[in-house]
Amino acid sequence: MDGFKRPRTRRAAPPSTTPTRPPVASVQVLSPPQPPALDLDTVPTMHIDPQPKRHRVAKKWWVLIGLLMGLVLLAGAGWAWYSMQLTPVSREVSPSQKVVIEQETSFSYVVDRLEARGLIRSRFAALIYGVLSGARGQLKEGSCEVSASQSTQQILEKLTTGCHDFKSITFFPGATIEKPLYKPAHAELDATMHVRYRLQEFGYSESQVESALSKQYSGPLFADKPAGTSLEGYIYGETYYVDPGAAPEVVLQTTFDEMYKQLTRYALPSKFTSQGLNLYQAITLSSIVQRELNCEGKPTEARKETCFQYQRSIAQVFLKRLHEGISLGSDVTFIYAADMRGVTPTVDIDSLYNTRIHTGLPPGPIASPGIHALRAVADPSATDYLFFIAGDDGLIYFAKDQAGHEANIRDHCQKLCNEL
Repeated sequence: MDGFKRPRTRRAAPPSTTPTRPPVASVQVLSPPQPPALDLDTVPTMHIDPQPKRHRVAKKWWVLIGLLMGLVLLAGAGWAWYSMQLTPVSREVSPSQKVVIEQETSFSYVVDRLEARGLIRSRFAALIYGVLSGARGQLKEGSCEVSASQSTQQILEKLTTGCHDFKSITFFPGATIEKPLYKPAHAELDATMHVRYRLQEFGYSESQVESALSKQYSGPLFADKPAGTSLEGYIYGETYYVDPGAAPEVVLQTTFDEMYKQLTRYALPSKFTSQGLNLYQAITLSSIVQRELNCEGKPTEARKETCFQYQRSIAQVFLKRLHEGISLGSDVTFIYAADMRGVTPTVDIDSLYNTRIHTGLPPGPIASPGIHALRAVADPSATDYLFFIAGDDGLIYFAKDQAGHEANIRDHCQKLCNEL
């Protein structure tokens, strides 16, 4: 011990939990400091990319790749369709059909007909092939034999190469079987248009032609034809394509079939009946109308229609005369009568074919009637004429009585009416 007393150590008091503040006279609420106002015109605009540029470029490539793949798939599907449409319509061997390519026939018309006849699958695919292959402008005139078991390429290659599987022969409306001896100056037919000449020109011998023309044929077209009468009037005027090796009887049968086809197409047999004519009589009267005025040779449809209306009025004149027991008075009938006898035509030639001196119809047709003449007899005009003449100007003039007829001759027919 050092003898000193030390002061007692005192334990420090724990700190108070209540903070001690200096006395506050008043409380002032301080707002946070405000930034200075910005002038938007002077602050540059900031663009923030929603995603990194690298990712955006990658997305564009995927879109392009997807589009390209879609185009490739679409092109592949189109090519598959195109290839399929060029394949044959039938897998089995099919009967052949005739396809005739005439001068200036268009490619689009040909493929339309091929599709309509079931020979190709698609005209559109054929048109594409025509462009790609160059076949579009290479069609060759001729007659071809094709079938549905051939592909579009095979058919078009044949049509563009040119083929002559069939040979053409043309008969003319208004023509006769034998060569006419008399030809009026205004007539449109010449000596090469008669049936016998056309058959011989095709290549048949005289004996073959004679045998074919002498044969008796059967069928609905000949229902009212008297036995033993000739084929005059029945060889329908049209161009036909036949096998070069076919017999002349086959050629003639083709013309008969075509004529009956046209008669039924316009329902003419029943219309002939309504005019009081059987089929043979109707063909006979139509042949006279045909020789009086030929409409098939007119250059336009409008001209043909005008001509047809004239034919309807001519048919009306003949039907009125026939029903009233008046002679037909047709000059073309006594001309035919003279040709049959090989003599010069005269108005008073003694023949039942001369309707200037005999009433009623002649014994049979005097030529092959065209479809316009046949339709005219089946549906004559609703007129009441009794006379007509062909004027020097090419027009037909009609009259209801003798006085009007004589006036028409005086005013319009000084040349033609004096030819005979």
